[in-house]
Amino acid sequence: MTPSDEGVSKPVLERSLSVTKLPSDAELAKMFHLGVSDALLAEQYGVTVQAVNKRFVNMGLRKKPTAVRVNELVKSIWDVKTSRSGPSHHNAYVLKNLKVYMRVQLGDTVSQTQQREADWLIGRLLRDNTVIDYAPETEDGWLYVPREPSDGRRIIRWPAGKELPGGELQKAMEFPPDESAE
Repeated sequence: MTPSDEGVSKPVLERSLSVTKLPSDAELAKMFHLGVSDALLAEQYGVTVQAVNKRFVNMGLRKKPTAVRVNELVKSIWDVKTSRSGPSHHNAYVLKNLKVYMRVQLGDTVSQTQQREADWLIGRLLRDNTVIDYAPETEDGWLYVPREPSDGRRIIRWPAGKELPGGELQKAMEFPPDESAE
């Protein structure tokens, strides 16, 4: 084998090994829908993030932009009041900062101003030992309520009867790992 042959065959060999290291399409699809990050899957199965992403693309699964994923998550948690005539809660300062914080937790890039506002939100929650809750019947809609043990590390009060998402989506709703939420 010539040196140029070695350079060609090695990447091909690595690609084929990467495919075999990953679990079945069905198992990968399940993890995709649970919100497990490409980086975590790559680390778990000893492959590159690109290998995981390529496999998802080949399976027809594409990740949505982070802002869209966060908006969909918020919609799945709360039926946020929107109205052109009367009180509306979808543009509230608290909700905007919550969404920015969640985007950052999911690895999205935000402006310095958005980062400061998200940091302010977390600082307030930690300082006051509160979480965010949504009360559509109130004028403001968004409330800071005292933390309870059932809140765990979440920065929001999880509504009863709603199933928690898994993986990175759940972590996006938690205090940063280096911050105390107790």
